[in-house]
Amino acid sequence: MTTPNRQIEFFARAIVNRLEDRGLVEFGDAEEGIQLVARVLEENFAAVDALEQQARQTLAKTLGREPKANEIEEEMQRVAAERDFTL
Repeated sequence: MTTPNRQIEFFARAIVNRLEDRGLVEFGDAEEGIQLVARVLEENFAAVDALEQQARQTLAKTLGREPKANEIEEEMQRVAAERDFTL
């Protein structure tokens, strides 16, 4: 479920604009804020992708078949809870 960089940048711009519009943060340089938010989003998307891959592999070994979407989601929730990661 890799998210293209263009989508991440668009999402980061939207987040930074919303935060500034509401007066919650003030970035001296909006581009730096966008890059910071984009980096955090990329890291989080990568972590979710890794969780999904681990869940797929674990379930495939355990079940002996390709897991269903709901089984993957449940396993991802379990692994995320073990790692103290919120999905």
